[in-house]
Amino acid sequence: MNYTDRLADFMATLHVDDIPPDIRRLARVNMMDGIGVIIAGQAFLEHESDFRLKNYISLQSGAGQSTALGFNQSLSMQNAGFVNGSLSEVLDWQDTTMPARLHSGSGTVPAVLAAGEWRKSSGPDILKAMVVGYEVGARVGVAMQPSHWYEGFQATGTIGAIGAAAAVGSLMGFNTSQMSSVLGVAGFIAAISNGDGVFHGFSIKPVHGGMAAQAGIQAALLVASGFEAGPLEGLEPRKHGFMNIASEIYDPESISNGLGTDWKSRDCSQKLYPVGLLIIGPVQVTLELVNKYAINPEQVEKILVTSYSDTLHFVGTHYTSVDSTYIDAHLSLPYAVAVAISDKEYGWSQQSQQRINDPVVHELASKVKVDVDKTMDQTYPMDWPVRVEITLKDGSVFSQRLDKVTGCPSRPMTDDELVFKFMGNTTGLIGEENSKRVQEMLMEIENVDTVNEILELLIPMN
Repeated sequence: MNYTDRLADFMATLHVDDIPPDIRRLARVNMMDGIGVIIAGQAFLEHESDFRLKNYISLQSGAGQSTALGFNQSLSMQNAGFVNGSLSEVLDWQDTTMPARLHSGSGTVPAVLAAGEWRKSSGPDILKAMVVGYEVGARVGVAMQPSHWYEGFQATGTIGAIGAAAAVGSLMGFNTSQMSSVLGVAGFIAAISNGDGVFHGFSIKPVHGGMAAQAGIQAALLVASGFEAGPLEGLEPRKHGFMNIASEIYDPESISNGLGTDWKSRDCSQKLYPVGLLIIGPVQVTLELVNKYAINPEQVEKILVTSYSDTLHFVGTHYTSVDSTYIDAHLSLPYAVAVAISDKEYGWSQQSQQRINDPVVHELASKVKVDVDKTMDQTYPMDWPVRVEITLKDGSVFSQRLDKVTGCPSRPMTDDELVFKFMGNTTGLIGEENSKRVQEMLMEIENVDTVNEILELLIPMN
């Protein structure tokens, strides 16, 4: 067997009873968090009068099979996956498997919901599909990263499609041969998802989550129709498979080593704030400082953020202006730190256009400098160490270092924190009663007859 076949065989023969308790828990909370982030994304778009996704839906036709969350509208499986996957990326609040540089839930959760609704899949089948999708995505990601990322690919759109395809293949009961093909087909049709489209403020950015879900569903339907594809690592003599052409340095053995014992999806974690992952730590420490010492923006002379190299490289020098959008803002460390100082809190309202239009915030952001401590690179990406130093105009200096940021793999969010986030993200759209009921069902999903019961509760109140 090649490496892809070994991975496929494990996933095709996996039984729910074989899944460790902590991995089951992770599947439950990832589903809960993913749904909450999708609904929050739709609520945010409505608040901001951003109707691009709604316009896209209006251009689609065909019988509805699956629900577009927050829209109270049924679309084809592929289109529902696309819309929900895109919504999951609107606020950049989704889970992250950091060693894989992958927003796992942006592809897998929407794909599982869409295909599961179509098939009326049971709770145990949904749970297993989530585990399969997250584990496959994590393994392929670990095998290809960080080279894949540094070459300009966004794994959420590329590798995310492979995880989503495996999840849908699980729901459809694929055997080993079919599961192997669905991985290969997903690698064949995955979107390029380039970094320029993500880090330069283009409105297309959230779509890479939607493309992952859509491609994953399509890959499964192609395999169910009889299509086949070769392994992810490629075939001799050229080995022009997905892993080789999309990553200069890769380790194909790692996609199958340790199956059943070394669960790569264990490193998936959820975000405390709706910002790029590299900015979570700076926001958390900044909020702790300004709330502890009652620091006001007019007192601030300068802010120094010290962290690992990727922070400076990807988000540290991205300054925003009053002409920026939320897509710019949630990937700008200077903006995030500045608005955290100003507002002493951070939720999706800090990404609103009204807030971004405030010149005072950007003036404060201009005082933010990002520096690198090479020793912090040693524990990244499992830890996200950061130090924030705020100097006031009177010469006072307040600083704090945090090595294990809330949400990093070594310090995951607690169930209580995740429930609080979910309720905050969903109550405004579907009501407190339905939010609570959905949360309870998701945390006991093995006891749910069909996922359709959950989706029926996710209908907007108005």
